[in-house]
Amino acid sequence: MNTLISRLIAATACSVSLTGIASADWTRSYVVDWYEPAHYYGAETGITDPGTDCPAGTNPEIDWEEVLIRSGYTPEEAKWLRHPEHPYRVPNHGQNQMAFRGENRANVYLEPWTTPDPGLTEVSGEISEGFDLDGNPETGFVSPDGVPGIDNEFYRTTGCWKYYRGPERRSYVAESWNDRMLEGGWTVVVVISGEGDDPMNDDNVQVAFYDSADKLVRDGTGAVASNYTFTVAPNEKYEAIFQARSVDGEIVTKAPMDEVWFRDTSYTKDLQLLQAQLKLTMNEDGTLKGLVGGYRPWEPVHNQLVDARGSVIESLTWIELPALWYALKRNADYSPEGADGEKTHISYAMRVSAVPAYVMLEDASDEVQIARSFRNEPTAEPWAPLPKAVSFSTVTVERGIVRENDRYFLAGPDAPIIPPDMTRDELFASKATADGEAGGQ
Repeated sequence: MNTLISRLIAATACSVSLTGIASADWTRSYVVDWYEPAHYYGAETGITDPGTDCPAGTNPEIDWEEVLIRSGYTPEEAKWLRHPEHPYRVPNHGQNQMAFRGENRANVYLEPWTTPDPGLTEVSGEISEGFDLDGNPETGFVSPDGVPGIDNEFYRTTGCWKYYRGPERRSYVAESWNDRMLEGGWTVVVVISGEGDDPMNDDNVQVAFYDSADKLVRDGTGAVASNYTFTVAPNEKYEAIFQARSVDGEIVTKAPMDEVWFRDTSYTKDLQLLQAQLKLTMNEDGTLKGLVGGYRPWEPVHNQLVDARGSVIESLTWIELPALWYALKRNADYSPEGADGEKTHISYAMRVSAVPAYVMLEDASDEVQIARSFRNEPTAEPWAPLPKAVSFSTVTVERGIVRENDRYFLAGPDAPIIPPDMTRDELFASKATADGEAGGQ
């Protein structure tokens, strides 16, 4: 007998688990093997090529010397600042002085509004995956299967940026961050339970996403293996529970959930969704696949890319971070305070896929029999804010610029553009001498 079927029969046969915790009439459980932003890809091939989503292709590669000149540096300064041997450049970590190109040499990573909007190539196609979050079919995109009113302004903003663009499972952001999950960075499990005798058609379905402390297991092909066991790791923050119904195997939320939290496959690391919805399909092969969407905060998207070494992100992904900040702010379409409030959130959707798994209670004493909250468990991991400074082995990133550990910032709004006859070591030595003389006075 198929393992999945036998588990379903066992779950259906009992209404109370051995531990005395109430169970559902049926339960199915999974572990997430992939998730990514739901960005519709309209090209025939390639990442930067034109397509129905981006008729002009992606944002083009940037002439950074021109950007620096536009920001007030002389052509000679701009050319030297971009030279690989400039003393302000941290090897493999970019050119710190790139931050200081706002008005009066303000740090544009910290204060993007101090420079005019450089402009960002946005999605101009009409198709997008996602949900009608605002209930207005007259606004937004059209889904791939023809449903109007799809709200996904995050896709509109970032869908023509080569960092996010690509076929399903092929964008840079999806591949790089899911690799981190697959290599043990984090694990997300899903428990779905219901109150009827037919999981495929049930008016009362609960769907829960939980953290797990157990690492994913991969098979011989590198894919996540099915039917392994994972325990729930209660967390005060990373838990998302939806009330839904199933129709012909498709699970759809009954009403938007006020707030849920996920792990995020990006530098932001966590994802708050307001007015969240989901649409998941329980497939015949036992897998789970679909969409989760809602309104996410937009400013952390910019800020965490700054913290990931602003000039490196800019140089490698062909974008000016102030352009991203302006575009996210411009396209933001939701305020938790109501129609007249500041729009701090932007519509968003992500694809989710998962394979069958056994999901156990934290102490592994029994399977989780019903999708319920674990946030108030005594052992729940407390919420902690993300650090303001991000470490990359030998360096620390603060305000978007790199400080070598135990050494100095070399750039700044008043920093002279050092001539080519001074090396980094000589510059550090001169600063140390100056500091010593100042301290002795």
